[in-house]
Amino acid sequence: MVKIEKTHVIGAGAMGHGIAQVFAKSGCNVVISDVNEEILKAAKEHIEANLRFLVQYDEVEESEIPRILDRITTVLSSDDTTYDSDFIIEAVPEDLDLKQKVLGVAEKASSPDTILATTTSVIQVGDIGAALERPEQLVGAHWMNPPYALPLVEIIPGPQTKDDVVRSVKTFLEDKCGKRTVTCGDAPGFLVNRMAAAVLVEAAKMIEEGVASFEDIDRAWKEHMGYIFLQFGPFGNIDHIGLDTITMAANYLAFVLEDDRFRPPAWLQEKVNAGDLGTKSGRGIYDYSGRSPEDLRIERIQRLLELIRARGE
Repeated sequence: MVKIEKTHVIGAGAMGHGIAQVFAKSGCNVVISDVNEEILKAAKEHIEANLRFLVQYDEVEESEIPRILDRITTVLSSDDTTYDSDFIIEAVPEDLDLKQKVLGVAEKASSPDTILATTTSVIQVGDIGAALERPEQLVGAHWMNPPYALPLVEIIPGPQTKDDVVRSVKTFLEDKCGKRTVTCGDAPGFLVNRMAAAVLVEAAKMIEEGVASFEDIDRAWKEHMGYIFLQFGPFGNIDHIGLDTITMAANYLAFVLEDDRFRPPAWLQEKVNAGDLGTKSGRGIYDYSGRSPEDLRIERIQRLLELIRARGE
Protein backbone atom coordinates (compact mmCIF):
# COMPACT_ATOMS: atom_id res chain seq x y z
CA MET A 1 0.00 0.00 0.00
CA VAL A 2 1.00 3.62 -0.53
CA LYS A 3 1.58 5.58 2.67
CA ILE A 4 -0.06 8.95 2.06
CA GLU A 5 1.73 11.89 3.68
CA LYS A 6 2.02 14.60 1.02
CA THR A 7 -1.28 15.68 -0.54
CA HIS A 8 -2.44 18.02 -3.27
CA VAL A 9 -5.94 19.41 -3.80
CA ILE A 10 -6.79 20.84 -7.22
CA GLY A 11 -9.46 23.50 -6.83
CA ALA A 12 -9.74 25.91 -3.89
CA GLY A 13 -13.51 26.29 -3.74
CA ALA A 14 -15.74 25.17 -0.86
CA MET A 15 -15.08 21.46 -1.34
CA GLY A 16 -11.40 21.86 -2.18
CA HIS A 17 -10.36 24.01 0.74
CA GLY A 18 -12.59 21.96 3.06
CA ILE A 19 -10.81 18.75 2.04
CA ALA A 20 -7.42 20.46 2.38
CA GLN A 21 -8.40 21.54 5.89
CA VAL A 22 -9.05 17.91 6.86
CA PHE A 23 -5.69 16.82 5.44
CA ALA A 24 -3.81 19.57 7.26
CA LYS A 25 -5.63 18.91 10.54
CA SER A 26 -4.68 15.24 10.27
CA GLY A 27 -0.99 16.19 10.12
CA CYS A 28 -0.42 16.06 6.35
CA ASN A 29 1.27 18.73 4.29
CA VAL A 30 -1.14 19.86 1.58
CA VAL A 31 -0.86 22.00 -1.53
CA ILE A 32 -3.98 23.72 -2.84
CA SER A 33 -3.78 24.83 -6.47
CA ASP A 34 -6.26 26.90 -8.44
CA VAL A 35 -6.36 29.08 -11.55
CA ASN A 36 -7.88 31.98 -9.60
CA GLU A 37 -5.63 33.92 -7.22
CA GLU A 38 -8.54 35.51 -5.37
CA ILE A 39 -10.12 32.11 -4.69
CA LEU A 40 -6.77 30.86 -3.35
CA LYS A 41 -6.48 33.83 -1.01
CA ALA A 42 -10.03 33.33 0.20
CA ALA A 43 -9.41 29.61 0.74
CA LYS A 44 -6.80 30.21 3.47
CA GLU A 45 -9.10 32.75 5.12
CA HIS A 46 -12.05 30.35 5.04
CA ILE A 47 -9.96 27.53 6.50
CA GLU A 48 -8.82 29.70 9.42
CA ALA A 49 -12.39 30.83 10.04
CA ASN A 50 -13.60 27.22 9.92
CA LEU A 51 -10.98 26.13 12.42
CA ARG A 52 -11.84 28.93 14.83
CA PHE A 53 -15.52 28.00 14.52
CA LEU A 54 -14.69 24.37 15.36
CA VAL A 55 -12.86 25.39 18.55
CA GLN A 56 -16.20 26.04 20.27
CA TYR A 57 -17.23 22.43 19.54
CA ASP A 58 -13.95 20.99 20.88
CA GLU A 59 -13.07 19.71 17.42
CA VAL A 60 -9.87 21.75 17.34
CA GLU A 61 -7.65 23.27 20.02
CA GLU A 62 -6.96 26.99 19.60
CA SER A 63 -3.24 26.30 19.95
CA GLU A 64 -3.36 23.87 17.00
CA ILE A 65 -4.57 26.40 14.45
CA PRO A 66 -1.20 28.01 13.52
CA ARG A 67 0.38 24.57 13.03
CA ILE A 68 -2.51 23.42 10.84
CA LEU A 69 -2.31 26.54 8.69
CA ASP A 70 1.47 26.13 8.33
CA ARG A 71 0.91 22.76 6.67
CA ILE A 72 -1.09 24.41 3.84
CA THR A 73 0.54 25.91 0.76
CA THR A 74 -1.46 27.66 -1.96
CA VAL A 75 -0.20 27.68 -5.56
CA LEU A 76 -1.53 29.45 -8.64
CA SER A 77 -1.92 26.78 -11.33
CA SER A 78 0.28 27.06 -14.39
CA ASP A 79 2.03 24.82 -16.89
CA ASP A 80 4.93 24.63 -14.44
CA THR A 81 2.89 23.47 -11.43
CA THR A 82 4.63 20.61 -9.64
CA TYR A 83 2.72 17.66 -8.23
CA ASP A 84 5.20 16.13 -5.79
CA SER A 85 2.53 14.34 -3.76
CA ASP A 86 1.45 10.87 -2.75
CA PHE A 87 -2.22 11.71 -3.23
CA ILE A 88 -3.76 14.20 -5.64
CA ILE A 89 -7.49 14.90 -5.53
CA GLU A 90 -9.42 17.19 -7.85
CA ALA A 91 -12.26 19.32 -6.52
CA VAL A 92 -13.22 21.28 -9.63
CA PRO A 93 -16.78 21.82 -10.93
CA GLU A 94 -18.85 18.80 -12.02
CA ASP A 95 -17.76 18.91 -15.65
CA LEU A 96 -16.36 15.75 -17.26
CA ASP A 97 -13.99 17.52 -19.67
CA LEU A 98 -12.59 19.76 -16.93
CA LYS A 99 -12.02 16.87 -14.54
CA GLN A 100 -10.28 14.87 -17.25
CA LYS A 101 -8.12 17.86 -18.14
CA VAL A 102 -6.87 18.72 -14.64
CA LEU A 103 -6.23 15.09 -13.73
CA GLY A 104 -4.45 14.52 -17.04
CA VAL A 105 -2.09 17.41 -16.32
CA ALA A 106 -1.48 16.16 -12.77
CA GLU A 107 -0.88 12.62 -14.01
CA LYS A 108 1.82 13.72 -16.44
CA ALA A 109 3.57 15.85 -13.79
CA SER A 110 3.54 13.29 -10.98
CA SER A 111 5.13 9.98 -10.10
CA PRO A 112 3.67 6.79 -11.63
CA ASP A 113 2.87 5.64 -8.08
CA THR A 114 0.90 8.75 -7.18
CA ILE A 115 -2.75 8.07 -6.39
CA LEU A 116 -5.23 10.25 -8.27
CA ALA A 117 -8.71 10.87 -6.95
CA THR A 118 -11.85 12.64 -8.08
CA THR A 119 -14.48 14.20 -5.84
CA THR A 120 -17.18 13.75 -8.46
CA SER A 121 -20.61 13.25 -6.95
CA VAL A 122 -22.37 11.73 -9.97
CA ILE A 123 -19.99 11.21 -12.93
CA GLN A 124 -18.76 7.66 -13.30
CA VAL A 125 -15.09 7.23 -12.40
CA GLY A 126 -14.54 5.09 -15.48
CA ASP A 127 -15.64 7.97 -17.70
CA ILE A 128 -13.12 10.29 -16.08
CA GLY A 129 -10.37 7.67 -16.21
CA ALA A 130 -10.94 7.04 -19.91
CA ALA A 131 -8.82 10.12 -20.69
CA LEU A 132 -5.92 9.10 -18.43
CA GLU A 133 -2.82 7.07 -19.19
CA ARG A 134 -2.94 5.35 -15.79
CA PRO A 135 -6.64 4.83 -14.96
CA GLU A 136 -5.60 2.07 -12.57
CA GLN A 137 -4.28 4.82 -10.25
CA LEU A 138 -7.60 6.71 -10.22
CA VAL A 139 -10.29 6.29 -7.57
CA GLY A 140 -13.44 8.18 -6.69
CA ALA A 141 -13.50 9.81 -3.25
CA HIS A 142 -16.80 11.65 -2.91
CA TRP A 143 -16.79 13.86 0.20
CA MET A 144 -19.92 15.27 1.76
CA ASN A 145 -20.31 19.04 2.13
CA PRO A 146 -18.90 20.54 4.32
CA PRO A 147 -15.99 18.09 4.24
CA TYR A 148 -14.56 19.10 7.62
CA ALA A 149 -17.88 18.56 9.45
CA LEU A 150 -19.57 15.54 7.86
CA PRO A 151 -17.91 12.18 8.50
CA LEU A 152 -18.71 10.16 5.37
CA VAL A 153 -16.62 9.71 2.21
CA GLU A 154 -17.77 7.42 -0.60
CA ILE A 155 -14.94 5.40 -2.18
CA ILE A 156 -15.64 4.39 -5.78
CA PRO A 157 -13.19 2.18 -7.68
CA GLY A 158 -13.27 2.63 -11.44
CA PRO A 159 -13.29 -0.41 -13.73
CA GLN A 160 -9.47 -0.43 -13.83
CA THR A 161 -8.64 0.86 -10.33
CA LYS A 162 -6.10 -1.33 -8.55
CA ASP A 163 -7.17 -2.93 -5.27
CA ASP A 164 -4.05 -1.53 -3.63
CA VAL A 165 -5.13 2.00 -4.53
CA VAL A 166 -8.53 1.46 -2.92
CA ARG A 167 -6.95 0.00 0.24
CA SER A 168 -4.47 2.86 0.49
CA VAL A 169 -7.16 5.53 0.20
CA LYS A 170 -9.50 3.76 2.61
CA THR A 171 -6.73 3.40 5.21
CA PHE A 172 -5.70 7.03 4.79
CA LEU A 173 -9.23 8.41 5.10
CA GLU A 174 -10.20 6.25 8.06
CA ASP A 175 -7.00 5.94 10.07
CA LYS A 176 -5.34 9.27 9.28
CA CYS A 177 -8.26 11.61 8.58
CA GLY A 178 -10.80 10.06 10.95
CA LYS A 179 -13.44 9.66 8.26
CA ARG A 180 -16.02 6.91 7.84
CA THR A 181 -16.15 5.32 4.41
CA VAL A 182 -18.45 3.25 2.26
CA THR A 183 -17.31 1.55 -0.94
CA CYS A 184 -19.67 1.25 -3.88
CA GLY A 185 -19.71 0.31 -7.55
CA ASP A 186 -19.07 2.81 -10.30
CA ALA A 187 -22.74 3.60 -10.95
CA PRO A 188 -24.02 7.12 -11.76
CA GLY A 189 -24.73 9.02 -8.54
CA PHE A 190 -23.06 6.29 -6.44
CA LEU A 191 -24.86 5.73 -3.11
CA VAL A 192 -25.69 9.08 -1.53
CA ASN A 193 -26.80 11.06 -4.56
CA ARG A 194 -28.59 8.13 -6.17
CA MET A 195 -30.76 7.74 -3.06
CA ALA A 196 -31.11 11.50 -2.61
CA ALA A 197 -32.24 11.87 -6.21
CA ALA A 198 -34.95 9.25 -5.72
CA VAL A 199 -36.28 11.07 -2.66
CA LEU A 200 -36.22 14.46 -4.37
CA VAL A 201 -37.92 13.17 -7.52
CA GLU A 202 -40.73 11.56 -5.53
CA ALA A 203 -41.15 14.62 -3.30
CA ALA A 204 -41.34 16.83 -6.39
CA LYS A 205 -44.01 14.56 -7.89
CA MET A 206 -46.07 14.85 -4.72
CA ILE A 207 -45.94 18.64 -5.04
CA GLU A 208 -47.14 18.40 -8.67
CA GLU A 209 -49.97 16.06 -7.64
CA GLY A 210 -51.03 18.30 -4.77
CA VAL A 211 -50.47 15.58 -2.18
CA ALA A 212 -48.95 17.98 0.36
CA SER A 213 -47.16 21.32 0.74
CA PHE A 214 -43.40 21.85 0.68
CA GLU A 215 -43.53 22.53 4.41
CA ASP A 216 -45.45 19.37 5.28
CA ILE A 217 -43.24 17.16 3.12
CA ASP A 218 -40.16 18.54 4.87
CA ARG A 219 -41.86 18.19 8.25
CA ALA A 220 -42.75 14.54 7.57
CA TRP A 221 -39.09 13.86 6.85
CA LYS A 222 -37.75 15.75 9.86
CA GLU A 223 -40.31 14.39 12.32
CA HIS A 224 -40.26 10.76 11.17
CA MET A 225 -38.14 9.62 8.24
CA GLY A 226 -35.05 11.39 9.53
CA TYR A 227 -35.22 9.61 12.87
CA ILE A 228 -35.88 6.20 11.34
CA PHE A 229 -33.22 6.31 8.65
CA LEU A 230 -30.60 7.83 10.94
CA GLN A 231 -30.97 4.97 13.40
CA PHE A 232 -31.61 2.00 11.13
CA GLY A 233 -31.05 2.88 7.47
CA PRO A 234 -33.55 1.75 4.82
CA PHE A 235 -32.81 -1.98 5.10
CA GLY A 236 -32.54 -2.14 8.89
CA ASN A 237 -35.88 -0.36 9.03
CA ILE A 238 -37.73 -2.80 6.77
CA ASP A 239 -36.48 -5.63 8.97
CA HIS A 240 -38.41 -4.02 11.82
CA ILE A 241 -41.48 -3.35 9.68
CA GLY A 242 -41.45 -6.85 8.18
CA LEU A 243 -40.41 -7.84 4.67
CA ASP A 244 -43.82 -9.36 4.04
CA THR A 245 -45.54 -6.11 5.00
CA ILE A 246 -43.18 -4.09 2.80
CA THR A 247 -43.82 -6.44 -0.12
CA MET A 248 -47.58 -6.09 0.15
CA ALA A 249 -47.35 -2.31 0.44
CA ALA A 250 -44.99 -2.11 -2.55
CA ASN A 251 -47.31 -4.21 -4.71
CA TYR A 252 -50.23 -1.96 -3.78
CA LEU A 253 -48.34 1.23 -4.66
CA ALA A 254 -47.13 -0.25 -7.95
CA PHE A 255 -50.73 -1.17 -8.87
CA VAL A 256 -52.48 2.03 -7.78
CA LEU A 257 -49.80 4.43 -9.04
CA GLU A 258 -49.24 2.31 -12.18
CA ASP A 259 -45.50 2.58 -11.64
CA ASP A 260 -43.24 -0.48 -11.74
CA ARG A 261 -40.57 1.37 -9.79
CA PHE A 262 -42.53 0.52 -6.66
CA ARG A 263 -42.81 -3.18 -7.48
CA PRO A 264 -40.79 -5.30 -5.01
CA PRO A 265 -37.56 -6.71 -6.47
CA ALA A 266 -37.10 -10.45 -6.95
CA TRP A 267 -34.61 -10.77 -4.08
CA LEU A 268 -37.16 -9.31 -1.65
CA GLN A 269 -39.89 -11.70 -2.75
CA GLU A 270 -37.43 -14.60 -2.44
CA LYS A 271 -36.70 -13.67 1.17
CA VAL A 272 -40.42 -13.52 1.95
CA ASN A 273 -40.97 -16.91 0.31
CA ALA A 274 -38.13 -18.32 2.43
CA GLY A 275 -39.71 -17.01 5.62
CA ASP A 276 -36.98 -14.43 6.24
CA LEU A 277 -39.36 -11.68 7.34
CA GLY A 278 -37.13 -9.54 9.56
CA THR A 279 -36.92 -9.21 13.33
CA LYS A 280 -40.13 -11.16 13.89
CA SER A 281 -38.66 -14.28 12.26
CA GLY A 282 -35.08 -13.85 13.45
CA ARG A 283 -33.72 -13.17 9.98
CA GLY A 284 -34.44 -10.73 7.19
CA ILE A 285 -31.87 -8.45 5.57
CA TYR A 286 -29.81 -9.04 8.72
CA ASP A 287 -29.49 -11.98 11.11
CA TYR A 288 -31.15 -11.56 14.53
CA SER A 289 -30.75 -15.14 15.73
CA GLY A 290 -30.47 -15.43 19.51
CA ARG A 291 -32.55 -12.30 20.16
CA SER A 292 -36.28 -12.25 20.81
CA PRO A 293 -38.60 -10.11 18.71
CA GLU A 294 -39.79 -8.39 21.89
CA ASP A 295 -36.25 -7.42 22.93
CA LEU A 296 -35.61 -6.03 19.45
CA ARG A 297 -38.88 -4.08 19.55
CA ILE A 298 -38.01 -2.50 22.91
CA GLU A 299 -34.50 -1.66 21.75
CA ARG A 300 -35.86 0.06 18.65
CA ILE A 301 -38.20 2.22 20.71
CA GLN A 302 -35.43 3.12 23.15
CA ARG A 303 -33.07 4.19 20.37
CA LEU A 304 -35.74 6.35 18.77
CA LEU A 305 -36.75 8.01 22.04
CA GLU A 306 -33.14 8.79 22.88
CA LEU A 307 -32.65 10.43 19.48
CA ILE A 308 -35.88 12.43 19.73
CA ARG A 309 -34.96 13.66 23.22
CA ALA A 310 -31.41 14.51 22.10
CA ARG A 311 -32.89 16.79 19.45
CA GLY A 312 -34.47 18.77 22.28
CA GLU A 313 -37.42 20.12 20.33
